[in-house]
Amino acid sequence: MAESETLRRTGAELAQGKQRLDIILSRLEKEQLELEKSTVILREKEQELSKAIARLEEQKTIDVDDAVTTTAPLYKQLLNAFAEEAATEDAIYYLGEALRREVIDLETFLKHVRTLSRKQFTLRALMHKCRQKAGLVG
Repeated sequence: MAESETLRRTGAELAQGKQRLDIILSRLEKEQLELEKSTVILREKEQELSKAIARLEEQKTIDVDDAVTTTAPLYKQLLNAFAEEAATEDAIYYLGEALRREVIDLETFLKHVRTLSRKQFTLRALMHKCRQKAGLVG
């Protein structure tokens, strides 16, 4: 009796283990299918990149101003203001570096930073206004 009860429990445990293994196997099969799909997509993208690289290598030089084009004058104004504001920020940074290295004195630093800061404020206000007109700000 005890032996048959032990065998039944062992059989039930084995059945549960088989169910768990079946679940794991089905997950692995799904993951393998997804992986195969991803591999196919990756190969397609790799081919697209190879074609694009080949096209770019055939071209001589790219004019940077032609590469970045805008669809409307407002966007061009926004792009130009953004570029000028970034350049102004860089100039302020390098003025700080010059002061730190004692290349310029404090009075010169403050004078130039004050001028650049005003310009930066105006550019940021212009960018904000452009974004509002373009509907880019909520």
